[in-house]
Amino acid sequence: MGIVQEVVDLISKLRFYDTVYEYEQGLYFSCGKAKEKRKRKLQKNELEQIVKEEAETVAKAGGKNVFITPFSRPKLPDGYRRSFWTGMPMHPKRFSKILKPGLYLYIPFVEDIVKDHQQETVLNVPYVSSPTTDLVPNDKVMAVSCNIRYKLVNLYMAYTAVHDYKTSLKDYVLSIMGKETRGKSYDLWRDAQEVCKTEKRIMAGLEKVVKKGWGIDILDVYITDNVPCTVQRVVHEGTAVSVENKIMPVDGSVI
Repeated sequence: MGIVQEVVDLISKLRFYDTVYEYEQGLYFSCGKAKEKRKRKLQKNELEQIVKEEAETVAKAGGKNVFITPFSRPKLPDGYRRSFWTGMPMHPKRFSKILKPGLYLYIPFVEDIVKDHQQETVLNVPYVSSPTTDLVPNDKVMAVSCNIRYKLVNLYMAYTAVHDYKTSLKDYVLSIMGKETRGKSYDLWRDAQEVCKTEKRIMAGLEKVVKKGWGIDILDVYITDNVPCTVQRVVHEGTAVSVENKIMPVDGSVI
């Protein structure tokens, strides 16, 4: 009975199709490699330009007869491919690794469809401690946190350029925050204009890597908290030898 149930469970998990919804992007993997699929419902202007360039390619090669002649192998421009059915050249813009909304069939165990949503997302980044320039004698640091509003633009880049892009994005934001928030005085953090400038510098630092390399569009950066804190030092034989990881706000609560 147990074996029968396992077989039933396995069959129920087998899927031969998947749907990419309007708010998603998808990738088609075959034998572990992302493959291009033909685009569906090209825009009218884009389709007209594609047809025009295909016609120019056919004319330069010597006409349609060159392509429909059996065993003929005319040279095609980079990215072009020949239709399996007609033998005519097909523009590379007809294909994409990013799947548009629709129903896609695939073979279980050999092929797979990977999806992720492309809606705007707000990432809540935890606190980073930033020592102020007037650390002594006040012994103050700033606990700074922010929110990042972003949108997935290219799922292929996000899945292949970086491991677990959501976690990597949070870690990278923390790195940029640590770099851009240090070296300020305690009083400077009270200046709203300076906080806005810091937000812009964090956003600029993210765009250099995330937008171009990860396929993620950073829409905005918001510093949500900049809280003054005190540092608890560990004392050994009368000497402060280290700083505890916990940051204690001046009101005594724990972040």
